[in-house]
Amino acid sequence: MRYAPAVLLSAALVTATLSGCSSASTGAACVEPGDASSQVSVSGDFGAEPKVSIPSPLYAPSTQVSTVIEGDGAELQGNEVVELAWSLYNGRTGEKIFATPYDDLQPASPAGMLPGMADALACHTVGSRLVATITPDEGFGETGNPQYGVKSDDTLVMVIDVEKSYLGKANGINVPVVQPGLPSVAVAPDGTPGITIPNTDAPTEPTSALLKLGGGEKVTQSDTVLAHIQKASWNNESITSSTWSDGSPKTIPMQEAPDELTSALDGVAVGSQVIALVPTSDGDTSIYVIDVLGIL
Repeated sequence: MRYAPAVLLSAALVTATLSGCSSASTGAACVEPGDASSQVSVSGDFGAEPKVSIPSPLYAPSTQVSTVIEGDGAELQGNEVVELAWSLYNGRTGEKIFATPYDDLQPASPAGMLPGMADALACHTVGSRLVATITPDEGFGETGNPQYGVKSDDTLVMVIDVEKSYLGKANGINVPVVQPGLPSVAVAPDGTPGITIPNTDAPTEPTSALLKLGGGEKVTQSDTVLAHIQKASWNNESITSSTWSDGSPKTIPMQEAPDELTSALDGVAVGSQVIALVPTSDGDTSIYVIDVLGIL
């Protein structure tokens, strides 16, 4: 017998609840250009490896970002998965450390980037070429990177082509839920969902509902979906896994995912949020709250 609803709140949602207010933007603060970033000369076409000249030794007092080419795509908030091409240099020596392939882009999450690189993207638009000068504390940290010849006080110089972005969270309009007995979902300013579980036994049949209606491309059975996923246990009243806490969205190959999830996502538009209930063999029910961020 269950006597009270279980409320599963993420840390972000708890903070928002206790403070009683939220910031105007859920993205990172905008990093400004400065003397260091403006001294880096960059030429060449967007989408191709650039020619870069650095007046070495170059040291930046703070992380700075200058725009070489301004794109006309969506403005980044700093929390999105993006497709980038980039070249990295040592400001002390002016030498190139590494460059990604410019013809084979892969989605990248801010959680997998150097902090200064992730911060540099906020407030800039898709289609832009940026030059960022990144301080050691927002680069490789106090130990530097001996493998690449980076000392503890070296400034990194990065030239970034922003090729494509995906959503950072579901941005659709709220949809009233008419099915009885479903958990309710509240969303923190950063998009992290909190789940309230009804005081009833775990459902024995799978079901799903649309919580937010997006306006993007619709998912098909042959797609691979990029998504934020919050998974909870009905009986244990706990979050069992979360891409929000992991820091990186996951991919859902529709042809390989469980039938209950593909059924819930088929035909759903990018920008939507879906809740799906999947009974398990041990008498529990897994609760999935899925933000559809894009189609790969």
